[in-house]
Amino acid sequence: MIRTENLTRKFGGGRGIFDLNLEVEKGTIYGFVGHNGAGKTTAIKILCGLLRPDSGRAFIGDVEVLPKNLAKIKRSIGYMPDITGVYDQMSVWEFLDFYGAAFKIPPQDRRKRIEQVLELTHASEMIDYQVSSLSRGMRQKIGLAKTLIHDPDVLILDEPAGGLDPNARIEMRQTIAGLRSLGKTILLSSHILPELASICDRVGILNRGVLLAQGTVKEISAQLQENLQILVTVDSDVNHALAVVQKLGDVQNAVIADSEHLSFSFTGGRKLAGELLAFLQTNGVKVRWFTENEASLENVFIDITSRDGGKAE
Repeated sequence: MIRTENLTRKFGGGRGIFDLNLEVEKGTIYGFVGHNGAGKTTAIKILCGLLRPDSGRAFIGDVEVLPKNLAKIKRSIGYMPDITGVYDQMSVWEFLDFYGAAFKIPPQDRRKRIEQVLELTHASEMIDYQVSSLSRGMRQKIGLAKTLIHDPDVLILDEPAGGLDPNARIEMRQTIAGLRSLGKTILLSSHILPELASICDRVGILNRGVLLAQGTVKEISAQLQENLQILVTVDSDVNHALAVVQKLGDVQNAVIADSEHLSFSFTGGRKLAGELLAFLQTNGVKVRWFTENEASLENVFIDITSRDGGKAE
């Protein structure tokens, strides 16, 4: 539903995006991960037709993002910037009615649509509130409602949980997950990694304008062959098990979790993990369970960006 081909926009000084190839499938949530200044917002603005690339192509569905197609593109996309612009002198109703009129929704249909988007964003009680009286969390809800007013197929959300308190972030996350269940395709940019990991089907890791990896967290972890976090459950002396694993050069940070669990990092990769299990068994360790703890998005992000040279300037 969202696709780019070698998308490039340079600003000088090594800033911009370079040969970006995104793939976002219909009805999924794609998390766009990167340091501040990595190029996420640049890519988003190009997808929305707000910025022209130097080279490469971008598509929303089957429609290429070109000046001649912008009217169609803007009908298909709902864009929510990191800071939602509002008109303080308006009520929430007037604010949403204004955007409904801008999208040429007939007056007789706008009331129903406004009520629908407020319900979707859990903001129905705000319909008569003055915009100037809204908190940051409330403004984000109204900003998302405005983004949904014309019922777009694609939502592009730039840091939707930025600046929100924990409760508001949880509610925003639940709302976004609910929009996926309605068939929306969502590109979600954020630096709050736990938020992305909990709701995204796939993620893309951007650093210094280059897409280093994309896929599920598990797929990216497998590509990296990062240090495996191993948890072993034993039916024998856990201290003996600890002494055995510490003999291996590929084992780091081995610790006893409790009377029957041992955890450690294994740098030998997945291909050698089976040999590790055999080594434990042949050295008198009775293994009841041997498993890899799934890598977190934070660990994957730190690993892949550090390999690429670290934080963007």
